Amino acid sequence: MHVRQKIKSRLSGTALGPINGGTEIIINNVILLTVFFSAAILILTACASDTTITAQTTILEETAPAEETQPQLIIPEADLMGADYTLLVPASVGWVNSRDFIYDEGLKGEPVNDAVHDRILNAEETFNCTIIGLQSSSLIADARSEIMSGGNQYQVIMPAMTEVKTLAGEGLLLDLRRIETVRLNQPWWSQNANGNLSIGGSLYFTLGDISLIDNDGIAAIGFNKSLIEDNNLEPPYAMAYDGTWTMERMYDMCKGLNRDLNGDGKLDGSDQYGFVTDHANIVAFIYASGETIISKDEKDMPYPSIYNERVSAVIDLITAFANDETAFGQTSIFGDHGKANTNFMNNQMLFRLSSMFRFTQMRAMESDFGFLPMPKYEESQENYHHSYSYASPGISLPITLDFPAVTGAVLEALAYWGRYTVLPAYYEINLQTKVARDEDSAGMLDIIFDAATFDLGLIYNFGGIRDIFEPFVRSNTNNFASVYASIEQKINTEIDTLIETFDNLK
Repeated sequence: MHVRQKIKSRLSGTALGPINGGTEIIINNVILLTVFFSAAILILTACASDTTITAQTTILEETAPAEETQPQLIIPEADLMGADYTLLVPASVGWVNSRDFIYDEGLKGEPVNDAVHDRILNAEETFNCTIIGLQSSSLIADARSEIMSGGNQYQVIMPAMTEVKTLAGEGLLLDLRRIETVRLNQPWWSQNANGNLSIGGSLYFTLGDISLIDNDGIAAIGFNKSLIEDNNLEPPYAMAYDGTWTMERMYDMCKGLNRDLNGDGKLDGSDQYGFVTDHANIVAFIYASGETIISKDEKDMPYPSIYNERVSAVIDLITAFANDETAFGQTSIFGDHGKANTNFMNNQMLFRLSSMFRFTQMRAMESDFGFLPMPKYEESQENYHHSYSYASPGISLPITLDFPAVTGAVLEALAYWGRYTVLPAYYEINLQTKVARDEDSAGMLDIIFDAATFDLGLIYNFGGIRDIFEPFVRSNTNNFASVYASIEQKINTEIDTLIETFDNLK
């Protein structure tokens, strides 16, 4: 039996109030001053005969990362009476691996697995429910069907960012800013996502430490230390630390490193390369320059900001790099990403741009390798920049929830435990010891994760803007001006339509 069915049977006659088409239990907020922040205690009261559900207060404390003072989180111990709490999550394909909520083998000595296992058990004991991570390869269709029928099988829906926008635009999701038990200003929710993914102050999906998948999708550059030494190249860590790690310097290091190792007169998957990635990753270099497709005004409204001379200059540089047969190789040369992993481990690449997930698969590499942030376009650029993948699952709540406050409370706890138990296992133990080979790589990971950002332009793909850059690389032609001019009106029209749609949902 699901949350709605079980609680509804116990709350017959309870006063209810509407919220975005659903209903919620009356909440009495008692503000407590703690050392860290003021928190609201949720009190759930049932008025049927002499039956009462009362939320007791629990202060959850775990071991926090040293660099962050951990808040004390006060949450309700709402008794869900053994109901299912179901998160509809993507089917595990490639780097989108829903291990956050799926585990079958219990504790097995693997830090991330065990932390996920413990988090689920903690939530189930705290709220007296069964946490279910239900994978779906047709997530949007499943979610839409359930919501449109008025059902409540899923408490949380986590489609890819490029898909969750569809549900939001159809008015099928709750505005997360209206769920008071989800404290979006806390560190277990991505402040970057909250700020960049909202439109006109409304936020229908976001990211937080409830999931690791978004971290796996962040692009990073791995480099082979042996090839650095063998070719008498300057160690790149120093450049990264002092801010001189630029696209042009990286390109210069790669020149001449494409080598026909097997002597067959051609470059293929058996040979050596200076730099390897997909042509589509030209977009990652544009973001590395600090430019974005979409910016927002003082009213939190999106507008296009990609068309400028600086972006065109980045396209010129990366197009030249990607067409330099002495320096660059496509991932497809090796067949697929898995085979490219093998070639990186066999010392056949100096640099590789790929997702963090791919690097976690290369723990067994015998030669030393390190991590680097995406290079700046120019040294005067203040910061390094990275972009999250637009395939990252967004966290959203369906409008059919009868008790959004209860759902939000469980979600809040899962995100909290995610930050202080699962994330340290992933980041400090898994990445900074098993994958990262030295202290400098750990420092680079700090830079990479801190620099990651979001762009509504990638998610909504206004006017098809997301897809125009790869052809420049493939054709070795920068016709950015004419291509942008051909879609500019469509971009603006689609932005205006989205703003109007969201305005109508308020």
